[in-house]
Amino acid sequence: MKRSTFKICILMLITSVSMYAQRKTVYSESFSVDKQTTAIFNLENTTVAIEESRDGKIHFDYTLEFDGYSKKDIKNKLDELDIRAIMFDNHVTLAAKSESQLSKVNYVYDVNELVIEYDGFSKSKDSIMRKSKDSIIREIQSNGRFGKFANAMQYVDNRFKVKDKDGKLRKIRKGDVKIMRNHFVIRIPSFLKLKINGKNAQITMLENTINELSVELKRGYFNAKELLNDYNSFKINDANFKSEGLVGGNYEFNNVSQGLIGSIQEVKITSEFSKIEIGEIREKAFITDFNSEYWFYNWSKDFKRFDLLSEYSKIHFFYPETYDFSMKFIGNNTVNHFDNIAVTMQPTKNGEKFNMVERKAKGEGHFSGAINFDIVHGIIYTANDTFIKPKQ
Repeated sequence: MKRSTFKICILMLITSVSMYAQRKTVYSESFSVDKQTTAIFNLENTTVAIEESRDGKIHFDYTLEFDGYSKKDIKNKLDELDIRAIMFDNHVTLAAKSESQLSKVNYVYDVNELVIEYDGFSKSKDSIMRKSKDSIIREIQSNGRFGKFANAMQYVDNRFKVKDKDGKLRKIRKGDVKIMRNHFVIRIPSFLKLKINGKNAQITMLENTINELSVELKRGYFNAKELLNDYNSFKINDANFKSEGLVGGNYEFNNVSQGLIGSIQEVKITSEFSKIEIGEIREKAFITDFNSEYWFYNWSKDFKRFDLLSEYSKIHFFYPETYDFSMKFIGNNTVNHFDNIAVTMQPTKNGEKFNMVERKAKGEGHFSGAINFDIVHGIIYTANDTFIKPKQ
């Protein structure tokens, strides 16, 4: 058993609910809006959940629950918050800021020494096994943070111990902790045009969203069900991004360490230095990438055309299983892995691109679409493509 001792103040998510929590209303406001109303939310160091309003109003409801905090501690925490919204000239502006970063639930334990015990946990090896779209969506929907443990307290009990003065280890007692739960729910009508500026913000869209969204997020995460608008514009930097489906819009991902997308359709993605898994590629998607890692797991019956333009990318590619399709990889200085065979396309002197892999449609049965890769200085892992022969 390996142990490492350190001094720490834990900040983590918790799903448990306490009967004795003190609830404080931080902010409550609503505004009547119409189809010409626009809104901008400026979020810093806070967590919000956004859902649909069905009464033609924007509602802001923010409460905090405190468990184990003194009155003085509660006041200090409330004083760290600056929440205000105004409506002027048919435009709503929300500014929500916290001096310290707030997660959905904050767990604080001040102690001289904690010991973390590694009880059989091991980092999983990279896998290129095909995932279904439904399995990607389940990953998005599930918490996933605490693995096999039901909640964070169980996670802490299994991973962390307190080291007493006599050197003995004991479990963390619930009475020793302070818990603060963050409930900031915003309800917006489906016709509202919304811009979100986030910094260290954690944003969750609780329902399928047809609103036109313009989102710029630096650090934090953006979790959503399906985003359904041709005019969506997203810029995600140094943050995590998860969505059950993207239909329409432009998405820029920069240094997204955990990207999970159920399906994409009629979207343009520009990315760099990111890791993105896509459960299913649907109709007319285009990706431009630099130095990212992608997983393309499945293809719809009528994806029609998919284009990838990339440099220094690593691609895990799973070919369409059922229907007829065509495929063409062009590029330069790229390694193709076919099962246990690696084919290296050496760089040309003038950097000219050439055909690396080509598969023509068989002309039998339903034709799903054309797959086109233009990739330079990259790596492609092609799974189970025994019938595809690379250009020699």
